Amino acid sequence: MGWFGRKKNKLPIFRFKSGEDFIDYHCSYMNTRLQPGSPLAAVVLDAREKFGTSVAVKIEDSGLQTALLRVASTDGGFTVMAQTASDNGDKLQPGDSVAWIPSMHLPEIAKSAGDDRFGWMGFIVAKIAPEIDENSKEMKVLSRY
Repeated sequence: MGWFGRKKNKLPIFRFKSGEDFIDYHCSYMNTRLQPGSPLAAVVLDAREKFGTSVAVKIEDSGLQTALLRVASTDGGFTVMAQTASDNGDKLQPGDSVAWIPSMHLPEIAKSAGDDRFGWMGFIVAKIAPEIDENSKEMKVLSRY
């Protein structure tokens, strides 16, 4: 068939068993640079376990959802509270993988948590599949917010 007629080999898609495993991989091998406007992978945590709330993810009267996240970073991740960017999209559950976009840092909030990164405010913009597709280099969006 000749040099120019060969098919390009597709790289495999790495699928993870859980959102936690997906974020652990990101912490070890992916870009986790924290900067405003750059999306980072995160996993939804159960706020009942961490803070003793009555629900894992709060749904506001407006339809926005507020969730506790573990955001990927080289030290194993850090926690933030975040809201969905809109009232559209799937109901979030603990273990869901999401794309979180940091927007600004509030040092006064960070002081109470003992981790400066807790002071980052940002939005959950999508629920994403816990997979890495080396062919597209993009997150597979399951639901947009």
